[in-house]
Formats: sequence, structure tokens, C-alpha cells
Amino acid sequence: MKRVFILSRRSLFHQGIETLLSQEAELEIVGQDTEPSDAVKCIQTFNPDVIILNLDDPEPDLSSPVLCVMREKAGIRIVGLSLRENKICVFQGEDKQVHQLEDLFNAILD
Repeated sequence: MKRVFILSRRSLFHQGIETLLSQEAELEIVGQDTEPSDAVKCIQTFNPDVIILNLDDPEPDLSSPVLCVMREKAGIRIVGLSLRENKICVFQGEDKQVHQLEDLFNAILD
């Protein structure tokens, strides 16, 4: 079961995504928020595996909350969804040890 959190300033986006995802038995919507500044606290509370972001929000600068979440929760997947451009961007938080330059190259190429 994958736990999903939805972050968007638009409640219609929340409702639509929640309606679509509720049809999938392997997904559980654990929370939602409209304020990126509050998202980190909510994400810590709900502990989702996946965060869905609305890339079409009026103020889409979500870089600070996204980076904070990725720093604190290794392995979390962040899915940015743009309905306007029919595009999905996936960010996967992953920790790797770097011992030599080749490790950096491998992280970039993986």
C-alpha cells in the first residue's frame, strides 16, 4: 500500500486527484494541504511514500518545501503534475555514499 499526500493551492486539483486515485486499491490518500509552507509539518505527520504536487499552481515555487522533505525522508517520491502541459515530473529522494568521483558519475547516470 502506497501512502499519498497531495499538495496544491487549488482544492479542485485535490478533489480530482483524490477521486481518480481512490479507485486504485494499492493507494491510500493520507492527507492534503494548500500551503507549501505548512506541507513539511503535514508530511512529517502523515508520513507518505508519495507526494503529488500541482505544477500549475499560481505560485508554483515549491523548491524549498520539496528540498526540505527530500532531505528529511530518504526514499520519498515526489510527483509533479501539470494538467496544463500534460506532463509529470518525478523526483526520487535517495541517499548514496560518495567515496570517489565515479560514485558521482553513477548517481548522475542512474
